[in-house]
Amino acid sequence: MSTKKPSSPADKRSQAAIDVFEKATKALGKRDFEKARDHFEAIVSQFPDERDVLERARAYLVLCERALDKRPAFKPKTFDEVLHHGVFLHNKGEFEDAMKLLLQASEMQPQNEHALYCLAATSARAGDIPTALRALRQAVDLGAHNRTQAKTDSDFDDIREQEEFAAILYPQAS
Repeated sequence: MSTKKPSSPADKRSQAAIDVFEKATKALGKRDFEKARDHFEAIVSQFPDERDVLERARAYLVLCERALDKRPAFKPKTFDEVLHHGVFLHNKGEFEDAMKLLLQASEMQPQNEHALYCLAATSARAGDIPTALRALRQAVDLGAHNRTQAKTDSDFDDIREQEEFAAILYPQAS
């Protein structure tokens, strides 16, 4: 079976709309309603002339919105909930939101080295170098094993060249 490549600009637009629609339905199948909604919204805004795809996208968009409205928002309350949800968001790559929670956790328990280390790692990934270095220094002061862990932790790759980072990890060299 051979598949023809779209030749005209209209065919290319149609194929592009179908490609986005396929991504949206895959996300929908995984119950990732936010990603699906984003794709369906892209179809509505970018492909207004693709009526067949547009109608289906609008219908699925309503479905996504309803699912997102019904979903209860998780509001962590205890220190452990705040810390674990922050780590969860970090692992999902949502560094800005994770940083807010990990900052909250470190304020709830300022001497908790795990919360500080996680805040340092997430801040480094989010590009907030001062917060990353400050939190890492505090974590290392509370537990020397954090220094060893940070030496190989890829979360710190973007700040490894910072002088202060080197001073925290290799104090004998400075």
